[in-house]
Amino acid sequence: MKILAKYHSALDVTGAAGLFDFTPVNQIGSNDNWTRLNGQVFVSDTYIDLGGLSMDDKTIFPSGITVQRGSISQMRDGSAGDSYLVMDVLTSIPIDVSPLNFDVVNWFNLGVGWPGTTLNWEHVLYARCQRWTLDLDTGAGFPLKADEWQMGSMSPTASDRVYSYRVVLLTPQPQSGISRYISSSARHVLEVDVKEEPEYEYLMRLKRSYDLQQEPDVD
Repeated sequence: MKILAKYHSALDVTGAAGLFDFTPVNQIGSNDNWTRLNGQVFVSDTYIDLGGLSMDDKTIFPSGITVQRGSISQMRDGSAGDSYLVMDVLTSIPIDVSPLNFDVVNWFNLGVGWPGTTLNWEHVLYARCQRWTLDLDTGAGFPLKADEWQMGSMSPTASDRVYSYRVVLLTPQPQSGISRYISSSARHVLEVDVKEEPEYEYLMRLKRSYDLQQEPDVD
């Protein structure tokens, strides 16, 4: 058994009240690897290197995957009903997270690896989405978790990387005066077994990993 992990820094963005056009600020310990897709959507992307294992012709079998939070999140000058969605995703193939190509609408509306999206269930080792919102009691500061759902296959992989993504979608109310949003930092943690498969099965899994990276399936 091996424990693999990848860290995502906090996201810290500011914006003028009522415009909903947020921009990362220069803060120590924040915004590393984060990309602004538009004024309300931000993505952090990195990967876990499995090259040393794949060189030994080993297959990775996930046995447990989780997300750890390292801090609290904040919404400054917000109103009751202001909310945001945060999605943590681990995949066996890379995803194009450029502003023109990232399928953020379908990620949050349809799910990751569900019919109608550019990923299938096998691609997605793990995904978790949370919705956080301000209520009347915390209307000026600290959001509460209102919903959470998970998905993913935890499929074995012979890829030399596991790709790690964290996406934030800000959804303030039209009348909101929100001026700043600070997310929690996070760590994606995988518990995996590393096994050597029979040669034929391993070669077929390598071929499957290669095929998926060249042309993702659409269910």
